[in-house]
Amino acid sequence: MKRIFNYCTMLLVSVLAFSLGSCTDEYEYTPAVAEGEQIYFSNALSSTVELNSNQSSIQIPVNRIQRSGALTVPIEVTVPENSKYQVSSEVTFNDGDSVAYINVNYDPSAIEYGKYDTITVAVKDAQYTTPYGASTYTFAAGLSEWKTMSSKGYYRDGIVGSMYGLGVTTYQVEIQENVITPGKYRVVSPYGAGTNFYSTYVDIDSPVFKWTGETNTSIVIDATDPNFVYVDGDFYTGLDDGMASQGQGALHVFSYVYYYLLNGNNLDAVKANAPELFGKLEDGVITFPENCLLGNFDGSMNPVYYANSADLAVALPGYEITDFSTSFAYTGRFTDVAGNNYAQGLITLGADVASAKYLVAADGDDVNEIVNAVNEGAIEANEINATSEVKVAISESGKYNMIVIAYDSEGKMRAHSSTSFTFDIGGSGAAKWTSVCSGTYNQNYYPNFVVDESNNPVGNPFGDGTYSTTLYVDQNDPNHYKIEPWLLKDLSFEFNLDDSGVITFSDVNTGIDSETGYGNILVTNATTALQTGDVFSFLDESGAYVFGMMYYVNYNNSYGWLGGALETFTPSGNGASMIMKRGTASLKNIKKVNRSVKSVTAGHAKKFIAAPVDAKTLKLK
Repeated sequence: MKRIFNYCTMLLVSVLAFSLGSCTDEYEYTPAVAEGEQIYFSNALSSTVELNSNQSSIQIPVNRIQRSGALTVPIEVTVPENSKYQVSSEVTFNDGDSVAYINVNYDPSAIEYGKYDTITVAVKDAQYTTPYGASTYTFAAGLSEWKTMSSKGYYRDGIVGSMYGLGVTTYQVEIQENVITPGKYRVVSPYGAGTNFYSTYVDIDSPVFKWTGETNTSIVIDATDPNFVYVDGDFYTGLDDGMASQGQGALHVFSYVYYYLLNGNNLDAVKANAPELFGKLEDGVITFPENCLLGNFDGSMNPVYYANSADLAVALPGYEITDFSTSFAYTGRFTDVAGNNYAQGLITLGADVASAKYLVAADGDDVNEIVNAVNEGAIEANEINATSEVKVAISESGKYNMIVIAYDSEGKMRAHSSTSFTFDIGGSGAAKWTSVCSGTYNQNYYPNFVVDESNNPVGNPFGDGTYSTTLYVDQNDPNHYKIEPWLLKDLSFEFNLDDSGVITFSDVNTGIDSETGYGNILVTNATTALQTGDVFSFLDESGAYVFGMMYYVNYNNSYGWLGGALETFTPSGNGASMIMKRGTASLKNIKKVNRSVKSVTAGHAKKFIAAPVDAKTLKLK
């Protein structure tokens, strides 16, 4: 169509050119002539005029086309009631001038910071105007409470990049300081035009994000108390993660502290009762703890997700952001030939960490006390100088915390982290496995009992699937079983089966990375997780093993649900009759749970996994 249209257009133009060329003596065009002084306002004038607190007036330019002679033109002025501005009611052009100015006078001490008055100036007399320009100009005048700092600062994106698997990036941004409240800063649209993030992911031929056009895209940070820093108010990233129906819209973010304040708590109470929600300003760099930012996609103040904040940092002009982060990813249990059990995993150190010490503490131990004791030499810890695979001997099953302490090149502690994991020694001593029977494992999506925020059920995050596998029993513990392979060819699933037919198991690491920065996908027993009194894992009357599985990521000791369903292992052939006689739990006693456990959808989980927020836990008062 485009080619045909262009051809037709060219043909038409050619015909017209020929016709006009042959009728020159008969065709005459006389353009309209504008009369009068032709006064107008430029359409390039800004709709907002920022005042200067060191001055007492501004000038609004007025243009004219007819330049000869001196001329005074009456101006109609409209200002708000009780306005602090005095605006000239006329403008005078000198002979030969094409531009004159309307004076707007004000007393800077009387102007309220952050308050803008709308002013309209107009040339109402038609004898002075022109049809080719605007005869009216409306603008908002005021003193901004924000002053751009002398140079740019740095912004480390801990929100969007980790959320979509893009990595954590650091780039320059404009930072403003509040002239009324020193120590209060505004990061100007950190994902918007002019930033490295925007040019990398938005302003490209195949954009990762589209810009939503939101206006509230700057982050206000209250650092008036350097030890209790928080994001004041809410903001939008301004980014939509899809170009069509897949996009959820702009992520809307606000701080836990601000949410408390909106719910009637005063700042001192929040500081006293929830100090872990505040960041710090130290050596010109603002950092934040995990789980201090909340978010949603509907623009409300109802929290749905935790927006990642552990990597978020802002360096004020003249300072740089350093990376003293540490993390631990638990990869499973290792048992040596002597039967000793070890928790193993990967400790990752930030780029500026010169060395780190690590040790395992029991769940419930005071992490800060342990860190202090290590630094004072009262507790010994292992040391590494780079990202490393580590093993720590553990003799009992239970929940533990891997504590990692980061040091700079001068040996000064700069940060520490604590990661929770569940360790299972697999029965009394080393297990001695014997095959019981083969069978089929059904990786169900239904029936499921985790629902998303729209109350839609979310099942197994890996989808439906069946495969052949083998059931083993531990000769050292007749209640201890495993299914192998499970989920992956080199992975096994261990559980205990009591005499009443009830199945129990500890949290299991699937070994599959969530691809979101929150580590591997884990699975826990729905019986334990939901704590409703119902049994979700059991041996049924037919001899099939039923497992209530709830998949999640561990985000700062909080569950980020990915889905959950009843999965089964069904012995094949005569396998069911080979199973030791024991009681079985009746299916009639197993109830599907319909209560709202907030979750992300399984389809979106690979891209965005965030720990769900229960609004009921957000009441400080």
